[in-house]
Amino acid sequence: MSLRHETFFYKSNHTLLETCSFINLWSLHCSFPVMKVQLRFSNQVITEWSSLCREVSYDAMVLRKVKLGGCGRTVEIDESKFGRRKHHRGHRVEDQRVFGSYERETGNCFMIPVENRTTETLLVIIKYCIKP
Repeated sequence: MSLRHETFFYKSNHTLLETCSFINLWSLHCSFPVMKVQLRFSNQVITEWSSLCREVSYDAMVLRKVKLGGCGRTVEIDESKFGRRKHHRGHRVEDQRVFGSYERETGNCFMIPVENRTTETLLVIIKYCIKP
């Protein structure tokens, strides 16, 4: 059985070194032209791998349900609003509010889309996702 079986690397035509190099450059926010020169990947491959990395990041922060906090742990919480107009022109784009939390000691985090930022809504999330 392949080392890659049922992993992030399954069915990849690239070596593990190439794939890990791409993930490293992607996580450092390198531009596509830099990745293209460094790795000799096509624009299509870079686009596909970037999309896959975004999916994995999304799964880790939004879908994974890990309770943060507890005794001796520091948890930071915040609420943000995402949405913008292109070049500050045209119609206003609908925004999305997101509530997030980050645990300093472990680096674990989560983000949850919320409809509103009322005290009741946010307290329910805090009680469900953060240990006392």
